[in-house]
Parts: sequence; C-alpha cells; structure tokens
Amino acid sequence: MQAKTHITTTLALGLPLMSLTNELTLVNIGVLAVGSLLPDIDHPSSYLGKRHKMVSGVTNKAFGHRGITHSLLGFILIGIIVKFIQKQYLTDRIEDIVFWLMLGYLLHLLEDSFSQRGVKWLYPFTKSGSSFGGKFAFYKTGQLSEYLVMGFMLCLLLMEIRLFWLGNLNRLLPGVVADILKTLILKVQDILNSY
Repeated sequence: MQAKTHITTTLALGLPLMSLTNELTLVNIGVLAVGSLLPDIDHPSSYLGKRHKMVSGVTNKAFGHRGITHSLLGFILIGIIVKFIQKQYLTDRIEDIVFWLMLGYLLHLLEDSFSQRGVKWLYPFTKSGSSFGGKFAFYKTGQLSEYLVMGFMLCLLLMEIRLFWLGNLNRLLPGVVADILKTLILKVQDILNSY
C-alpha cells in the first residue's frame, strides 16, 4: 500500500477505538498515522524512507523491504525502543502514545497481509510471506485494487468524522463488541504503562 492508503485505512480503523476510550485527540491521531507508516522505513522510496534516508538505507541493506520491520519481531523491537524513548524523554501525561503508535504499526502489518506479497510474520524464522487474502481478496500496490480499498476506507473515514461531529462515533460499534474492545484496549494500555 502507498502511504496515503495506509494512513486512511489505519485512521478509519483506529478512530472508533480512540472514541471508545475517550482518547480521540490530535496527538493520538498523529501518532496513529505515524505508526501506520513506520514499517515502511525499510523502503528508501517510502514516505518515511525519503525523510530518513540513513535509517532507511541501513535497514533496507540489512533486511530488505518487508523484512524485519514487517514481522512480529520488528513490532516487538520497535515497541521496546519507543517505550524506552517515552520513559526517558516524554511526559507521563501522554503515556498512551506508545499504544496508539504500536496499534498503527500493527494495522499496517495487517493491511499489508492482504497484499499479493503478504507479510513475513515470523521473520527470520520463515522467509515466505503469508497473505490473508488468499487468491481472491488481495490488492496490488498502485493498482486499481488498492484504489478501491482507498476509496472504501475514505468513505468510511468521512462517515466516522461526520458521526464524531454529531457526537455519535462511539455508537458505531455494537454494544458488546464495543465493551470487549474498550476493556481490551484499557488492559493493554495498563500493561504498557506498568513498564
């Protein structure tokens, strides 16, 4: 996926979750968006790769595109690094930014799992990518299939913004699902904040 599709899709999936926990702020939205771009730091032509050429170049040479940054190992390592930075340099008032950044990262991996190439979830233990889309439900970057995903997610995001404006975004998810997701988010945030 291109950066714009990752951001749109991640925001469309993440905003209702932020609304459930009353954490829908500009800072959290920005952090979620950055998290949605972070795995592609390993590609020199990506949005972040162009802006951080040294990191992108080293990561690309060492692991290639969709190597360690597109795996559970990369997800965990980035989480540890970000949590360390947050503990050392950021105020406690924005303690949940690690959660929203890592959610954006995880959503990026899930989104890429529906691409034709898939994601190497268990890298370095496996070298082949797994695609959740099977033979029919996948997209190709920069092709019509990606633009269809982008269009659908943009419509969903616009609908969510309208619901937020009306004060009804937290009603988007059914009650039981919303309660389960809210409990899960708060528990994960408590675990992250305990470190």
